[in-house]
Parts: sequence; structure tokens; C-alpha cells
Amino acid sequence: MAKKKRVNTLIRLVLIGFSSLVVVLPLYFVVLNSFKPYREIAANIAAWPREPTLNNFREAFRRLNFLMALKNTAIITVGSSIGCVILSGMTGYWIARHPNSFTKIWEVLIMCGMCIPFQCIMITFAKMIGLLNLGNHLFGVIVNFWVFSLPMSMFLVTGAVKSVPYEIEEAAIIDGCGPMSLYWLVVFPLIKGTMFTIVSLNVLTYWNDYLMTQFILTKNAFRTLQIAMQSLFNEAFFSWDTAVAAVTLSILPLFLFFIIAQKQVLDGVTAGSVKG
Repeated sequence: MAKKKRVNTLIRLVLIGFSSLVVVLPLYFVVLNSFKPYREIAANIAAWPREPTLNNFREAFRRLNFLMALKNTAIITVGSSIGCVILSGMTGYWIARHPNSFTKIWEVLIMCGMCIPFQCIMITFAKMIGLLNLGNHLFGVIVNFWVFSLPMSMFLVTGAVKSVPYEIEEAAIIDGCGPMSLYWLVVFPLIKGTMFTIVSLNVLTYWNDYLMTQFILTKNAFRTLQIAMQSLFNEAFFSWDTAVAAVTLSILPLFLFFIIAQKQVLDGVTAGSVKG
């Protein structure tokens, strides 16, 4: 029995190590080569830099117009995330706590949004953007992200709310809690872990989206990081030193966010289990 347990542990460790290597290795090469001049990258991408330089980052910072692109991307990501939490949270809570024919129909209709690829509605989508005058507005991108991220987010919220004992809400109602206070002060803290999970998944989509933002934002002043990077790659296809530095700059804020969000997700899950 002990031998079998050691073998199972070894297999798990090997699988975990292989999976970690698959994830970390591409990131390692990107960051490593961002500090190397082009001639060293062309010679050997796996070698450590003999003459480390920050000129790649300076050039990428300038050509991306990094601060402007970062500001636009951050506004879209933060605005979309806040709206998604509010809309999906309150909608999912209402559907979970009021099961009737009306809410079930709307739940099915919203869930159908998960089954429709964006590519299938691109033409109609572009026409609606023009009719609603949402082109070249950051708020236009934010509204569209609310729409496209609502189905999956609401699905997760509905499942989380159903796991919260209704007796907790009944006690809060007896104490004089209104509908809004009941959700934000009682239910929301108990599903905070799920909410941080939703935000983490959606932030990854918002930050790295190119297709939708390219449809809506055509002026240079509204470029996001992904649009700016695509433009940079088109202009300097063989400037790999600048390209890998630009990729490193674009993923650094997202990397820091996920380091913070991971702790928040664990804290939220722990708090919810204790309160429940």
C-alpha cells in the first residue's frame, strides 16, 4: 500500500511538473529575449544575454505609446469588470431566489448567449455599433463586454447563490434587511469567492481582446494594448527585440493582477465558508 501511494505521488508530481513547464517555458523565453539585442536573439533564443539591455523596452514603450494604450485598456477592463459583477450578480441572485416560469424563460434565453460564437454575429454587430453610435467610445466597448460576459457570469452566480442557506437570508429579513441590503450585505460576501473567480476569468478576456475592440475603436487615440501591439508587429515584423519587449510590457500588469487576485479568491472562499 505504501509503495502504491509513493508511485501515485510520483506520477502526480511528474504531471504537475510537466504542466508547469508547458506554461512557464514560453513566458521564460519571452522575458529572457526581451533583454537581448536582436543579434543575440537571432543567434540563440535560449542563451542568456551576454549584453543585457533596456533599449528594447524603451523602443517598445515609445512605439506602443504605452501609457495611452495602458490607460485605455485599464479603463475598459475595470469598467467592464465592475458592470459585470453588478449585472450578473444581481440578475443571478434574483433568478436563483425567484424560480418561476418567467425567470426560467429569461435564464434559458440568457444562457443561449454562451452558445453563439462572436464570429457568427460580427456583421450584425458592426451594424448595431453604427446605429447606436458606439464607435470610437470606450464606453461602447464596455457595454458590449457586459453583454457578452453576462451569460457565463450569471450561470456561475446562480450556482453559488443556490449553495447559500436561505435561512441566513430569512434571519436578515426578520432583522429588517431590504432587498438591496440583503444582497450586498448578506449574500454578496458569501459568494465573494465566486465573484473574484468571475472577475479573474473576465479580466483575462477584456485585457487580451482584439477582435471586438478593433471593430469599435478605430482611432489611434483609443487604441488598447492589443491593437497597439498588432500595429507594432505589422510595422516591424522582423524586430523581434522590440516585439518581445512589447509582449513583456503588456503582460506585466495582468501578471501583477493575478498575483493579487489569487489571494483574494482564496480569502473570499474561506470567508464564505465560515459565514455559511
